[in-house]
Amino acid sequence: MVTTTEHRLSTSARIMVLVSMLALYFLAYFQRIGVPGTIFDEIQHDYQLSASSVTGLGAVFICVYAWTQLLVGMAADRFGGGRTLLFGSLIMTLGAFLFPLTHAMPTLYATRLLIGIGSSFIYLSIVKEVDVLFGSRHFASIMGGVIMVGFLGSIAATLPLERAVNAWGWRASFTGAAVVTALAFLAAWFFLRHILKTPRKPVAFRPAGIWEVLRNPACRPFWVCCVINFPIMFVIQSTLGKKFLQDVAGLSSSTAATFMLWMAIVCGIAALSGGWALRLTGQRRKPVMVAATAMIFVAVIMLLTGVLFKAPGWFFLVAYLLLALVMVASSINLAMVKELNPPEVIGVAAAVQNGMAYFGASLLGYFSGVILGLFRAQAHAGPHGIIYPSVAYATLFAVLAGLALLSLLVAIFRVPETSRRVITMEEIEHDIR
Repeated sequence: MVTTTEHRLSTSARIMVLVSMLALYFLAYFQRIGVPGTIFDEIQHDYQLSASSVTGLGAVFICVYAWTQLLVGMAADRFGGGRTLLFGSLIMTLGAFLFPLTHAMPTLYATRLLIGIGSSFIYLSIVKEVDVLFGSRHFASIMGGVIMVGFLGSIAATLPLERAVNAWGWRASFTGAAVVTALAFLAAWFFLRHILKTPRKPVAFRPAGIWEVLRNPACRPFWVCCVINFPIMFVIQSTLGKKFLQDVAGLSSSTAATFMLWMAIVCGIAALSGGWALRLTGQRRKPVMVAATAMIFVAVIMLLTGVLFKAPGWFFLVAYLLLALVMVASSINLAMVKELNPPEVIGVAAAVQNGMAYFGASLLGYFSGVILGLFRAQAHAGPHGIIYPSVAYATLFAVLAGLALLSLLVAIFRVPETSRRVITMEEIEHDIR
C-alpha cells in the first residue's frame, strides 16, 4: 500500500527527481575514474611523484568512499536519500573546485579526500530514493540504469577528458567539471525540494545492524568475491589501464584513452543487461555471478599472456572488454545482498556491499602502485612521464590472476543461490550443517 508523499508525486516529477540525482552520480563517477587514470602522467610530472604516490591519490578517494558507506547507509535510512544526497553533493562540489587549484601534494590529497567523502553519499542515497519512489517491482531494472549512468560518467573520464586535457590542460578541464557539478547540485536541490519537506518516520541509528550483516554466514563467501571482483576491474579502468597501454603496448595517449572509452561503454551496456541475463538463467543469480568471476580470471590471464608474449594492442583491448562484461552482475549482486539479509537491515547490507567493494579497490589500487615501484630502477623517463618495464606489469597481473582464481573458487563452491527470495536463517543453518 502506498502511503508516502513521494509515491504520490506524478510520474514526470519522480522521473525528474531521478534524473537530477543521476546527474550528480555521473559527475561523481567522472571524478572517480578520471583521477589518476586518465591524467596519471600529468599528475606524476607536475608533482614529481612516485607511482605509489599517484595510485595513492586514487586509493585515498576510494578508501574514504568505502569506509563512509556504513555511515551513509544509516544516514539515508534516518534522514532520507534526498537529504543525504544533497549534503554529500555539496562537499563533492567544494572538493571539485579546490582540486585543480592546489599546487602541493598534501592539499592535493586533501581535495581528493573531500571529493571522496562527498561522492560516498550519492549512490546509496539514490538506492534509498529509488526504492521509495518506484517500489521493489522496478528496483532492479532502474538500478541497472543507475549503474549505466555511472559508467557514462566513466566514459566522459576517458577519451573526452584526455582530449580536453590535451587542449586546455588538466587544471582547466577539472575547473570546468567543477562548474558543471555546481550546476547539477542546484538542479538536484530544485527537483528534490518537495521530498525535503516530507515528514519522515524517525529511524534510529542501528550500529548493531552492521554486525548482523557481517556475521551472516550466507554473506561471508559473497564478501570475499566483493573485495576481489570489482576491485580488479576498477584498478584497470580507473588507475593503471591507460598507463599500461602506453608503457607496454606502446599506444599513444589518445589511442589508449580510446581503448578505455570502449571499456567504459561495454561496462555501461553490461550493467543494463542484468535483467536479460537473469531471464536466460530463469532468475537464478549464482550462474551470472560465477560467469562474471570466470571472465575476470580469463581477462587477467589474457593480460599476463599478452605482456609475456608481446601481444599487439588489439589483444589487450579484447581483455579489457571481457573485463568490462563483468558489470552484468552489478545489479544482480545488489539483489543478492537484499535476498541474503532480513528486510530491516537492507540499507546497511547494501552499504556493506558497496563499502567492501571499494575498500578492496583502494587496497588493490595502492598496492598496484607499490608493485610498479619495486621496478623503479628498471623504469626510464618518457616524454610525458615514467615508463615502467613489462616485468612490473607481468608481476601485477600474476597477483591479480591469483586473486581472481580464489574468487572464482569461492563463487562456485560457497556463494548460495537466492532465486529472487529471501534466504532464511533456518536455511542457512541447515546448509552449514
